[in-house]
Amino acid sequence: MIVLLTGDDQHAIQEQLNQYKAEIDAQWLTLCYHRFPADHLDRAISVARTRSLTGGKKLVIVENCHLKQWGDTELETLQPLVQVPEFTILVFVATNLDKRLKIYKHLVKYAKLFEFPLIPPWRTDLIEKAISTQAKKIKLVLSKGAVEYLAEAIGNDMTRAATELRKLYIYGNGRQLELAEVKELVPCQTQNSLQLASAIRQGESNQVLHLLDDLLSRSEPLMVIVATLLTQFRTWLWVKSAIASGVKKDSELAQLCSISNPNRIYYLRQEVANTSINALAKAVTMMLDLEMSIKRGADAKDLLPVILGVSRLFKLVLSTET
Repeated sequence: MIVLLTGDDQHAIQEQLNQYKAEIDAQWLTLCYHRFPADHLDRAISVARTRSLTGGKKLVIVENCHLKQWGDTELETLQPLVQVPEFTILVFVATNLDKRLKIYKHLVKYAKLFEFPLIPPWRTDLIEKAISTQAKKIKLVLSKGAVEYLAEAIGNDMTRAATELRKLYIYGNGRQLELAEVKELVPCQTQNSLQLASAIRQGESNQVLHLLDDLLSRSEPLMVIVATLLTQFRTWLWVKSAIASGVKKDSELAQLCSISNPNRIYYLRQEVANTSINALAKAVTMMLDLEMSIKRGADAKDLLPVILGVSRLFKLVLSTET
């Protein structure tokens, strides 16, 4: 079996990998469980094509395969995928993929594609559902209020959610946990990338510095921060542009702007009411450039000047209006 796992939800991807690992006989893990970086593709394929010495299943994982780092040589290396034995599980793991690439089109001829996108931070309904599902898996009983609080306190960080839920399971010892108990055990990290986006849009440089420092001190991945900011500013730009072009109905705005929950339009209208289209457009361009820089290796020190630069766009607009 050949599998391609992709997405920003690293917890969900790791859970899937753990499921595949559980299919391997524990006493033969040393012989039948292999992990390779993307630049060792030839070695990974060689191992995958070799039948297991134990006669059972073998798991071969190739990590960090965004595919753009592979060219004609790697495409040639992947030609014998059809020869991978039936009892070998060959897994390619990628955070994101360019589906236009020849190498991707070749891979999906043989591989099952599983996509694990991170839940958008504003979809608290989906976050609550995911937390409830994880809790049920480990037989942790939580009150409705406790689940709602955890969704607010943890956000879409499902890796942290798993850690906190295991802690609550040990503490609860089989009984239902109520909101007050959960609040004492799980701190609410209210500073998140959505709040950062709002502070930037309002030109509040001091608040931007505070929120960004808090996010970085908690080791929030740079790509997650920037991806959330980019998504939020794109949404604001789309909504502002649609309103400016004469679209009035919330249902039409939601459809045009690819917003799944029409009720969110009410809040988005308020958020963009006093915001410049030009500033939003420049912000999206700067965020796209920043995203590309991070993919090329930029680090936290490169993040601050750009974020403050975007914030100044809106501060200038507000100053002009007043």
